[in-house]
Amino acid sequence: MPNLTPVERMQLVLELLETRGGIRVSELAEEFSVSEVTVRSDLAELARQGLVARVRGGVRALQRPQSELGFDMRLRLQPVEKRAIARAAAAMVGDGEAIALDCSTTAYYTALELKGKKELVVVTNGLLIAAALAEAPGISVILTGGMLRRAAMSLVGDLATDVLRTTRINMGFFGARGLSFERGLMDLNPEEVRLKQELASACERVIGIFDHTKWSRSALLSFVPAEGVHAIVTDADAPADLVEGWRDRGVDVVAVEPGAGREAGPGEPRGLHRRAPDAPAHPAEARTA
Repeated sequence: MPNLTPVERMQLVLELLETRGGIRVSELAEEFSVSEVTVRSDLAELARQGLVARVRGGVRALQRPQSELGFDMRLRLQPVEKRAIARAAAAMVGDGEAIALDCSTTAYYTALELKGKKELVVVTNGLLIAAALAEAPGISVILTGGMLRRAAMSLVGDLATDVLRTTRINMGFFGARGLSFERGLMDLNPEEVRLKQELASACERVIGIFDHTKWSRSALLSFVPAEGVHAIVTDADAPADLVEGWRDRGVDVVAVEPGAGREAGPGEPRGLHRRAPDAPAHPAEARTA
């Protein structure tokens, strides 16, 4: 795997450790086509973040099911693809609607693309997403409340779920660690998954937003079953057979070329590949009980 960035290498190390107890520096150097000095630097950073344990000649997994990179590190993974996905996702949102954004990095990029919307309500558990929209004059932001989870800069817990049980939202945009026909959209952290389940249940339409690297992955927990997914926005490098499989199940899959859509107007952005079923109309406001 040549030409990987340091962040991409570190993410792959964590994925390898999900199925292996440990791995040697020499193996990683060969796998990534880099020097052992470079590998040791990557492993030192992962250890500094508390994601792995260093051992003589290599690294081992910590005694927990799965680890995750911090938000700032994940923001630098596939940024071109994520920005293209974000532009396509934002084009689905009309003025006067109520939407949900989870705390994923792709949702953060989507928030940046929404700043010009008018009379838009955004419900989110992402602190950085709320901060990104704080100065947008046409957008009202509702934070779910709850306990801070630093790895994702998100809010989770019972305070958040209590709010969401009385809220109706037009559409929700969700990142995922993996997906499958059997288990739907999946993620890692149990508290985050619980919040995503509540957030998705408050939405009339659930839209997955993730790049091509997530299509062949699995994760610990499901937060939306396959039949609960209405649309997926991804990039054009997503596996064609899996894309068609989701389309055959009635899911509207939009695959955008990285870098496309920068000059598109408020309607459909350029560079999309889709086969879309008719989408139902949605009310223009969130409804709270």
